[in-house]
Amino acid sequence: MAYVRCPNCGDTMHEFRDLEGDEEKTAARLALGELLAPGEVFVAKAYHRCTYNGCRRIQRKDRWRVGATLPEED
Repeated sequence: MAYVRCPNCGDTMHEFRDLEGDEEKTAARLALGELLAPGEVFVAKAYHRCTYNGCRRIQRKDRWRVGATLPEED
């Protein structure tokens, strides 16, 4: 886990965990689709997710400003 800034939580510091499971990784790839540079491949290990009270923020481990919000679960 990492303790980093979360823009979705008022720009405060929170614990982030690695992406888990194929479903979450697929949702992350789709949510980040427009942010990826042309030809850039989504690598799940490069991203993590905020663990604070239902926050759905995913962001790059090395650049906290590069991220997106996962869609609500069905």
